[in-house]
Amino acid sequence: MNRHYPALQHPQYVRLLWATAWSSLGSQFTVLALSVAVFSATGSVASLAGVWAVRVASRLLLQPFTGALSDRWNRRQTLLAGYLLSALLSVSLVLVLYEPLLVYPLVFLIQTVEGLVSPTVAAVVPSLVPKEVLVSANALRVVLTKVTASLGPALAGFLYNLVGPAWLFVFDALTFAAVAYVVLGLPRNLGGAPSRRGTSVWAEAAEGVRFAVSRKTVGVILLLSMLTSLFWRVVEIVMVPISLEVAHIGPTGLGLLYTSLTLGGVVGVAALGALKRGIPGLAGVVLLNTLLAVPMLLGATFPTWAVLLAVFFLSGILLDISGVATQSLLQAEVPKAFLGRVFSLVNVSLALGVLPVLALIDPLVRGLGLAGALQAVSLAVCGVGAGLYVVAVMGGGRGAEKEEPTR
Repeated sequence: MNRHYPALQHPQYVRLLWATAWSSLGSQFTVLALSVAVFSATGSVASLAGVWAVRVASRLLLQPFTGALSDRWNRRQTLLAGYLLSALLSVSLVLVLYEPLLVYPLVFLIQTVEGLVSPTVAAVVPSLVPKEVLVSANALRVVLTKVTASLGPALAGFLYNLVGPAWLFVFDALTFAAVAYVVLGLPRNLGGAPSRRGTSVWAEAAEGVRFAVSRKTVGVILLLSMLTSLFWRVVEIVMVPISLEVAHIGPTGLGLLYTSLTLGGVVGVAALGALKRGIPGLAGVVLLNTLLAVPMLLGATFPTWAVLLAVFFLSGILLDISGVATQSLLQAEVPKAFLGRVFSLVNVSLALGVLPVLALIDPLVRGLGLAGALQAVSLAVCGVGAGLYVVAVMGGGRGAEKEEPTR
C-alpha cells in the first residue's frame, strides 16, 4: 500500500486521515438521526427544508470570514478548537429532541464551525506531505469519505432503531473529540500566518477575494465549482422523476444509481492515487470538470436502466477524479497564507451554484420536459466549460503563476 499510495509514508497525515474518516462516519450518523428526529417531531417537510436553508445561509454569509480566520490563526490551534466545538455542538443536538426549533440555531453554529474546519484541513495537507504526493493524499481522503458515505446511512438507520438518536449524536461528538486528540500530535507550524497588526477580519477576507480574482487559476476554479454545483443540483432534482416516470426503475433503482455513483468514485480515485501521476494543469482540471456533463447527456437521451447505471458509474469516476485534481492544483499553487480563504471561496461558489437552480428548474422542466432540461443543462455546461478551457490554455496553465511569499 505504501508503494502504491506514497502519502501513507507520512505518519502524521495518516493519523489525521483515519481520524477524519471516523469523524465523517459520525457526521453521517448525525445527518440521518437529525433528519428523522426533526421530521418525527414536526411532521413537516418544510422543517427539513429549513435545515437545508440554514446550512446554505451559513455558507454564503460566513465562509469568506471563516476562511480569513483559518489563514489568520495558528492552524493547529484552529483545528483543535474547531473539533472540540463540533463535539460540544453535536452533543447539544440532544436538545432538539425536546425543542425542535433549536435545530435551526444549532445547525447554523455547526455549519459555521465546519466552515472554519473544512478549509483549514485542506490548507494543512501541504504542510504534512510533499507537493509530489498531494494527489495521493487527496485521493485517499476521498476514498475513505466515500466508504463512510456508503456505510454510514445504513448503519445509522440500524442504530437509530436500536438505541435512538441521542446516542448517535453522542457518537458523533466522540469522533470529533478523537480528531482533536490527533491534532494535538501535529506540528505547531502548519502554514498559517499571523495577522497583521490592526488588520480586521473583514479586510483579510476582502484581501482573499482580491487574490482570487487576480489569479487565473483560482478564478477559473471558482467558476468551475459554481458550474459543477449547478449541474449536479439539476441532476439530483430531475433524476427522481426520470427514474420513476421515464425509466420506471422505482425508488430501489434510484438508490442503486447513487450506489453506482459512489462505487465509480471509489474506483476512479483509488486508481488515480495509485497511478502516481503529477498534479494536472489548469486546462486538465477544466477538461475533467467539463467532461462530467457528457455521460448525463447520454443518460438523458437514452434513459434506460442499463444506460443510467453505466452513466452514474462513469460520472462517479469523473466527479471524484476532477475533485481530487482541483483540490491538489489549488494546494500546489496557492500560497499557504491564502489557502484557507481560497478553499472557503470554493465553498461559497458551490453554494452560489444552487441559487440559479432554485429559480430556473421549474420553468425549464415545464418548457423542455425532464430529459430536455437535463440535456439543455448538460450542453450548457459543455459550452461554458469549452470557454473556460480556452481561457486556461491561453497564457499557459500550471506554473505560470509564481507563489508569493507568505505574510
